[in-house]
Amino acid sequence: MAMDLAPDPAVLDPEQRALARRSLSVLGVLSVGSMSGVASSLYLVNHYPLLLVALSPLGRHVILAAAVVDPFALVAVAVVRRMIFYVACFQLGRSMGPTGVVWLEARAARLARFVRLVERLFARWSRTVVFLSTGPTISTLAGMSGMSMRTFVPLATVGLVLRMIGILLFAEMLREPIEQLLAWIDLYWRPGTALLVAGTLLYQWRRVRSQRAAQST
Repeated sequence: MAMDLAPDPAVLDPEQRALARRSLSVLGVLSVGSMSGVASSLYLVNHYPLLLVALSPLGRHVILAAAVVDPFALVAVAVVRRMIFYVACFQLGRSMGPTGVVWLEARAARLARFVRLVERLFARWSRTVVFLSTGPTISTLAGMSGMSMRTFVPLATVGLVLRMIGILLFAEMLREPIEQLLAWIDLYWRPGTALLVAGTLLYQWRRVRSQRAAQST
């Protein structure tokens, strides 16, 4: 994601470029950690579930970890990890400013159309949108819009905590099948991990190849 959203340095002043570089560095580190977590998730989910969530706080990882981890610790780790990512996206959006959407439209038309749709919603109900559905796109738009960090962080954090509690309640309803699934995963995590690593590498190879093809056209 960090590479996909890299702004054109030519349109940024030195302060914006420095902020963009810092944001992209954080996003890059988190993205590598997330891929590592996904690739090793079948082992980590039974042996180090909190580490798995810290690396890759996907909903499915949180749901599986909920069966074996203290709920307070799980919510804390998931919220902190996601908020670090969202704040980095927010800062990246701030570095691009209001012209960021125009740049996105020139760089990736499909993504830009979606961003334009969200931007229209954001223009009318910015705080509500941040509270209800903070994610990478919303966080970036919040930064582009000029929303202050003091407004963004509390709204996003409280909304995220409530969503995590909802995920835990859903996981509790499915505790028995989740425990059965975890037992099955523990039996077959070795061949499963080999497939996940191969799939992750293949995905990254195809992604890099498609990016290079797009840049060459």
